[in-house]
Parts: sequence; C-alpha cells; structure tokens
Amino acid sequence: MPDADLEVDEPETDFDLKDEYSATVNVFLHFMVLGAITLVTGRPFLFPSLGPSAYLMATGEQPRAEGGYHVIGGHAVAVVCGLIAYALVGNEVSAYVVFDRPNIAFSWELVYLMASATLAMMLTTTTMLLTKTNHAAACATTLIVALGLMGGLEDGVIIVVAVAILWYLHDRVISTLAEWFGFKPRDARE
Repeated sequence: MPDADLEVDEPETDFDLKDEYSATVNVFLHFMVLGAITLVTGRPFLFPSLGPSAYLMATGEQPRAEGGYHVIGGHAVAVVCGLIAYALVGNEVSAYVVFDRPNIAFSWELVYLMASATLAMMLTTTTMLLTKTNHAAACATTLIVALGLMGGLEDGVIIVVAVAILWYLHDRVISTLAEWFGFKPRDARE
C-alpha cells in the first residue's frame, strides 16, 4: 500500500486573552455573590456542584447547559432524587462521619452510603432524561445529598435557590455586561 499523506487536524492554539479573561471574571462574580450570601446568611450557598455549572456557563460550553430549565431543573431533579434515595436507604449516615472513623471497610455504614449514592444516580439519570433537564453537573448535587453531606428539605431548598441565583446572575447580568463590553466567550471546545 502506498504511503498516503493524511492530514491531521491540529488543535487550535490561539490564545485569546479576551475569552480567558471573560470566563475568569464571570466565575469570580458568580462566586463573590454566592459567597457574600453565604457569609451573610451562614447557610451553605456554596457547594461543590456549583463549580461545574459555573464553569459551563462562564466558558460558553454546551449551550444547552446554560438554559435555566436545564441548570435549575437538573439540580432540582438531583435534589429530589438524592433526598428520596437517602430517605429510603441512607439510614441517616453521613459520609463526613463515616470516613472519619478508623477501620470502616465492609461496614454497614458504607453499604448504606453505597446504596444511597447508587439509587440517587439511577433516579437522577432516569428523571433528567425523562424531563429533558439534562445537566451533568447536577449529578454531583445528587451525590452530595445522597451521601448525607447536605441533606434535608432546608438544604435542598438552599441548593436550588443557589443554583437559581447562579443562573440568573449569569444569564441576566454577567452575560449582558459581557456582550456590551465584547467579552462573550466562545465555546472552549471549538
């Protein structure tokens, strides 16, 4: 077989400071506002699954991830599914407490956590697909709830409110300002 010259697509290496600056400022503003709310209320308006949601919105990745229906709806689905799983099989165990103990291998507490996390992911996956609220970052939310890291109705409401604030701030304030000043990021995967 003769050697064929195959053209290989090289990844674009253009550095666009405007995009990087925009995404960084965007995330800064998201977390300063939610951090201030946390500071004033003493409630957990900052939690791990906000990070992926903020990143997706700030970088312009996956446009579907930016819509309020997907972002807020996905996290709401995740909270409900996490609460259901934890109530059914979590047995009031918290990963904070369990993993702080010595010699926990093969303990019932780990079985409860494993069952709660697995059931929560199954319920969340199915429900997000059925409701078309697909937002991958919300899968972290369901695990936070199902593992007893944040739980109960009050924390569930705080999670959804924090996500709604994040989306509103991004969609109505930060994106508008970014467009006015020419700092709307392109999709980072392009």
